[in-house]
Formats: sequence, C-alpha cells, structure tokens
Amino acid sequence: MSLRTGIIITVLALAVFPSPVRPKPMLVLSADDQSTLEIASSFKKSFDQPFDQYNLRGLEDEARKLGKGFSSANPELLIVVGNLATKMAKEYCPGCPVLYAAASNVNGLKLAGSKISGISSQPAAGKIIENIRLVFPNAQKIGVIYQPNYVGKEIIQLQAAAAKANLKMIGKPISRMKEIPAALNGLIPQIDLYLMLDDPGVITDDTFPFIFMSCFQKKLPIFAASQEILKKCAIAGCGYSPAQLGAELAAFASEMLGQKAGGKQKYPSAKLFLNKKIAQMYNFSFPAQASAQGVQVQ
Repeated sequence: MSLRTGIIITVLALAVFPSPVRPKPMLVLSADDQSTLEIASSFKKSFDQPFDQYNLRGLEDEARKLGKGFSSANPELLIVVGNLATKMAKEYCPGCPVLYAAASNVNGLKLAGSKISGISSQPAAGKIIENIRLVFPNAQKIGVIYQPNYVGKEIIQLQAAAAKANLKMIGKPISRMKEIPAALNGLIPQIDLYLMLDDPGVITDDTFPFIFMSCFQKKLPIFAASQEILKKCAIAGCGYSPAQLGAELAAFASEMLGQKAGGKQKYPSAKLFLNKKIAQMYNFSFPAQASAQGVQVQ
C-alpha cells in the first residue's frame, strides 16, 4: 500500500470514527455564598481555557448526583472550592486530577497523592506569627483548640514558628466538639491571645459564637487565620481575599494543565486584615505599623 493510500485511509477513518472529545476542566463550587461566588468570578477572569462549572449549593444530594456522573467520564481537571466539593472529589473521583481551594477538610479526608494539588486554607505558619507580633506586640502566650486530624501538622509548624519568635503556642487537642467548653475554660487562664484556625473539627456556625463570647467576656483578643472567620469574631487575622484566591487558583490550574505542577500544596502570600468593629468592642487600638499594613474589613 502506497503512502498516499495510507493517508487517505487514515483521513477517512477519522471522518467516520472521530476521536473522542477531550473532557474539559470542571470547576465545582460547594455553595453559593458570597465568598465562594467571588472566588469563582475571579477565577473566570483569570482562566483563559474553556471549562464547565457546577454549584452544589451546599446540598449533599447535588454532590452525589454530580459525583455519580464521574463514573462514565472524568474531567481533565477537577477544580473544587470548599469542603463539600472536596469531599465529593475524594468519594467519587478517585484517580482524577484534583485542585482544591478554600477547603479546610483536606487533611481529615486524607486527600493526597501525585494528582492532588491545592491552596492551603491556612496561611504559612511563619506569616501567621509575623502578623500576630505586628498587631499584638505584647502577646506572649497564644492558645488554640484544635482537632489533630484536621490541623495537627499546622499546629506543629505554628509551635515551631512561635518558638523562633520567642512566643509560646499552647495547643489543646480535642476529639469531639462537645469537649470545647472544658478545653476553653482550661486554656483561657493560661494565655493572652486566642488563635482561631479554619479547623472544621472546631469551628462551626454553632461553636464560633461560643468561643468568641467566652474570650470576649475575659477580654481575651482573637486572631484569625482566615478572612471569613475574622469578619465574624476576630480583632485581626491574616488570609486570602476571595479575589486573590480565585486568581491564584486560575494560575495553579493552568500550571497543572500544562503539566508543570502536581501533588503540591501552595501557600500564597497572605494579607493582614483588621476588623475595626470587633476592635472597638474590645476598646483595642491598632499599632501604627499594623494600621499602615493591614486592610480594613467590614
């Protein structure tokens, strides 16, 4: 068979049996709250490739419905934002390349591997300690309640960073949320600052008001490792704005699709946020350097 004949046969075969369409990346949002939607909006502005989008709207049924669809075809890259979408990726898309963000349950799910990448929900330990020193220069003993399954590794890193800054980090591990009141009552007399991590084993809509009120009654200031937690109950904190997180997520997705990254967790440069409303409740004045470097949030 001549070369020309072979080419013609190949062309005809492709015309009759076209190659399957390569699945597009998929962006899956856990809910339709303002922060998540802002992340998605920023992602769209920065990501220059076609992709599908799905919003679980906070519903387990939606997660199951979408997850079961992965049995027939996996997306080229599954980009998940938030805890519910990350849980769905773990349960229904094993072996699928996954990129996560705004997900505090990654460690608890044991979501890891060469195809799993993401943006840490907590800023780097050194950055957290640096900003604590900036806002609370007189604080010496920092306390935190945590569940080891979720943030055990981060606690070790924070304790090491605190020690380098001549601070003491006192961590109280718990295994169940009902242990929080006793742990907090024992911790408060030992510390002069409470660190609130984005720890799903501790922080819920029910528990964070209790922690806040317990600290506020003792005039114990709170520093948050998340902008969203900061808005609710902390004088100051550091983390990522939704717009920043969306842009970082788009850049990371492009890297993964270009096979330049995989199996990594990134720590973007965190910003210092200041909550003037909570500070006024404490009658707290921000140091001049913190005021100059921090971003006010409402």
